[in-house]
Amino acid sequence: MSPFIAAFLSLTALTALGSLPALAAEEPDAVYAKYHRAAVTRDLNEMLRYASAAQRNELSDASPAQKDAMMKMLEASMPRVFVLKGKALAPDGRSARLLVSGPGGSVLDAKTETLYGTVSMVNERGEWKVAASNWTNTPPAALPAARAAPAAAPKTAAPAPRRGAALVGSTSAPPERKLGMAKEPCVYKPVMTAEDIENCR
Repeated sequence: MSPFIAAFLSLTALTALGSLPALAAEEPDAVYAKYHRAAVTRDLNEMLRYASAAQRNELSDASPAQKDAMMKMLEASMPRVFVLKGKALAPDGRSARLLVSGPGGSVLDAKTETLYGTVSMVNERGEWKVAASNWTNTPPAALPAARAAPAAAPKTAAPAPRRGAALVGSTSAPPERKLGMAKEPCVYKPVMTAEDIENCR
């Protein structure tokens, strides 16, 4: 075998191995992010790429006017950006449930409210697809409730240390505080920067 052919075969093998991770199935939340982006930009064909077979079948007989009305309604019912709040996979790996939230209301509207979404995902032939997504302004039961701030304790003077006794302090932080830099929350947007993508990993 000539050195040229050997080098070509080695390069071909390395290229094939390098492409293997790209063939791995995407996570359910990554697939929903693409579905959501297509929905808020009214790109029906792109959205259907990530929809379940049942959803595609439902829309196959719809007229162009019906499809346009459905996309307008879908766009109006969900926020343009969202944050992933929770993800639960079924033990058999065939379905998943996502909890998401985002700001509702128009950009021109001063009154904004938080919308909460429950997304049902199904695994079809090794790929995650969106079976249904429902948005409401009522938090789902699975989302943790916001904790009330503790009442401030009355300030009292610290007792003076006894003479000769060492003053012992605590270096541990309270349980609700975390030291160090906090990671920015994962927010899916129609157009994401490299920093946004890094925050969602």
